[in-house]
Amino acid sequence: MTLNYEEKEMLYPDGTLMYCGGVKKNDFGHDIYDGKGTLFDQEGEILFEGEFVNHMKQGNGIMYLKGQIIYQGEFIQNKKQGNGILYKDGQVYYEGHFRNDLMEGYGVLYYEEDAIAPFKELRAQYPHLNQPQYEGDFIWNHMQGAGKLYYAPESPNAVELANGVTSLQYDGYFFEDMKHGKGKNYSRQGVLESEGQFKEDAMTGQGTLYYANGQASYIGELVNGEKHGRGDYFNEEGKIIYSGEFINGERLRITPEIEREIEKLQKQLDGLVGLPNAKKELHNLINFIKIQSLRVDHGLTSFPITYHLVFSGNPGTGKTTVARIIGQIYKHLGVLSSGHFVETDRAGLVAGYVGQTALKVQEVVNKAKGGVLFIDEAYSLINDKQDAFGKEAIDSLLKVMEDLRDDLVVIVAGYTELMEEFLLANPGFKSRFNHFVQIDNFSTDELYDIFAMLCKNNDYLYGDVFGYHMKEQLHQIPVESIPNFSNGRYIRNLFEKLVTIQSNRLIQQEDITREELMEFTEEDILLGIAESLFDNTF
Repeated sequence: MTLNYEEKEMLYPDGTLMYCGGVKKNDFGHDIYDGKGTLFDQEGEILFEGEFVNHMKQGNGIMYLKGQIIYQGEFIQNKKQGNGILYKDGQVYYEGHFRNDLMEGYGVLYYEEDAIAPFKELRAQYPHLNQPQYEGDFIWNHMQGAGKLYYAPESPNAVELANGVTSLQYDGYFFEDMKHGKGKNYSRQGVLESEGQFKEDAMTGQGTLYYANGQASYIGELVNGEKHGRGDYFNEEGKIIYSGEFINGERLRITPEIEREIEKLQKQLDGLVGLPNAKKELHNLINFIKIQSLRVDHGLTSFPITYHLVFSGNPGTGKTTVARIIGQIYKHLGVLSSGHFVETDRAGLVAGYVGQTALKVQEVVNKAKGGVLFIDEAYSLINDKQDAFGKEAIDSLLKVMEDLRDDLVVIVAGYTELMEEFLLANPGFKSRFNHFVQIDNFSTDELYDIFAMLCKNNDYLYGDVFGYHMKEQLHQIPVESIPNFSNGRYIRNLFEKLVTIQSNRLIQQEDITREELMEFTEEDILLGIAESLFDNTF
């Protein structure tokens, strides 16, 4: 080997050439590599040729193994560091940046020779096919950070490849050699197939799937590349076909099992005393959703509607109970992902400091996401026109209702007249609430039915005489003319008072039977009448 500088040879103990090139003396008077030189193994094969400083590879150099080049590039203190090229079986495997002997920084990773061999002649003819396997960021020898992944140059249609079709497979973020983070997937033909969040090589999180024509086919949640969770499904013309829940790639369908669960909830609703308007409205919504599901089965668009509701009426009429049932029915119909129930009021939404109310609203909404947010006495959010905190709460609420319109149902409730004023206070409410349910006061007969149900549910009994006095007293109540009549709360208060009267009577006895513990007597109700019990619990 001819060297262009003065060299000095260093030998192995057996006399075999170990090194030739620049040297200098160290502090102990020994020769050490310094300058340009070549290092050999004991079989005479070159191990390294390049630059040395203080007996260490430093600067530019080339490493060999068994006569084949394995690295060419920069070194610092014996380690590959800086720009360089890594080889496998004599072919370029990686070119880019190194740090501490590892691929780190920006670089390009190439497919190994056996992956590209079938198209070697084709690649020589069409240089544009010489795409790498990966180009982008590396950390500790792993693809990590932003980068692009390419298909191997193998295809049943080599002519198609030769005509210039890109082989880009993925453009996005990586973690430990896997697609992880935001990215885009492409077909071999260069068509965008999907984009969104990836986790451990598969789309998981929010994402979009595409038809071959570039139109989105699905926008929503995915797990391991399949539609799973909340999402919107479109036809190839861009019309939305279905919006709701997906499970393992398929939209939620009303199976016989789900139908039975819905029927149970409907029976629970129908079993409530009174509430004809609420029952009718919910039956209408259930029928609407079922028909829209059938339309989707036939490839027809489903008509989107707003599922938010306004309940107006006096307290104690069962608004909260109905709202809970609605959440569960909406879950089984695919309108909501969980159907759970969160109740709040002004105190739960309005803070006492500017800027804090929006955060408070967001916190409550995050708890309610996927279910029903029930706001009782909603008009209390605005005390007057100068109520800046209440206005901030309403503005924040309207925004999240828009942002989460596909997985949140808001039900506002309160007295009829005040609810009408509340809805007029902000133009945004009218566009978001289009289901209004007037819940009227219970009739005196319905109040009696509620009392009978309370007795049954709590293991109390009464005879005909007690029942006669109860009906007679209830029929004397001018339900329609009493302002803000408390309805079911009135009956519950009445029930609790009668239980107390019964308890006071029984405690005087030495022995009390099971039957006596369960029974209301005529004496109990007559004492209640004498104490004006029916007048004092309005």
